[in-house]
Amino acid sequence: STGMGGSSSQTTQNAAWRTGLGILTEADGEERAGKINTIAAAVLLDAEGKVADVMLDEVELSVTGDGTGKVTMPGETLTKRQKGEDYPLAAVSSLKKGWTEQADAFGDFLTGKTPDEVKKLATDDDGKPKDADLLSGCTIAVDGYRDAVVRACENAKAVGSARGDRAVLGVSVRNDTKDLTADDDHDVTAQVDITVAALTLDADGRVTGAVADVAEPALTVGADGTVSAPEMVKTKVELGDSYGMRNASSLGKEWYEHSEGYCSYLKGKTEKEVADIPADGSDADLAALCTISIDALQKAAGDAFENASL
Repeated sequence: STGMGGSSSQTTQNAAWRTGLGILTEADGEERAGKINTIAAAVLLDAEGKVADVMLDEVELSVTGDGTGKVTMPGETLTKRQKGEDYPLAAVSSLKKGWTEQADAFGDFLTGKTPDEVKKLATDDDGKPKDADLLSGCTIAVDGYRDAVVRACENAKAVGSARGDRAVLGVSVRNDTKDLTADDDHDVTAQVDITVAALTLDADGRVTGAVADVAEPALTVGADGTVSAPEMVKTKVELGDSYGMRNASSLGKEWYEHSEGYCSYLKGKTEKEVADIPADGSDADLAALCTISIDALQKAAGDAFENASL
């Protein structure tokens, strides 16, 4: 940039590219229906702090309760990106474009912008973009995606990513709550675990940097079928030391530190090498960095690689 002293442009050249993961969960509870909506954004920021690459995904889950307290959770836990052609947006879209195409068009539109410019992106009352250029490729509501990208930018850190890399996002959803019934003594907590991995890959498809996190949104269902939702759902990384794993961990590490250990272990690996990491704790190098179960992390990383090849 012009008019800057030599020293500051020198700093820019040495500044690291950063990788960020943003997860936003909105949970709504009504009389007998609740929904959990989680949006994830993987972002690569260049040396000047501008958006160089974005990938988005979203999971929408519904929970219903009836007057007898019976709780029904969705059996289906695929994200919008994973549903692909099966997510029926293209047919009803004025652009005749599916969700992934429109979400990618939004990501492309943000490329080259500063986080502040992303934050200021104007939307109408329905959350839809106002910008005519953006509307030519994306007519879905983007306010939640915008906010998730802003959060990813705020969370971004130097984990090894560099110029020429691309950012990919993977999600694994686990729903442990099957059919449950609430009664006067016991409310039911309907919880899903949403594990998300943001990877950056070089031209050879090797991991240069990785960040992972988990959201565990839960809805509470009472005996009369009333569904209530939490105000705010923090992720495990956002909970930080308050998550409370350190004392129970053989390494004396908090969850986010185990996650960082796992992510650092992915560096330099190809899709096959990542897939071949044993999940049973028998890999001594990994066990020195991370002793939590990596099943869901492995699935999320695998999904990210899959999204890279599509």
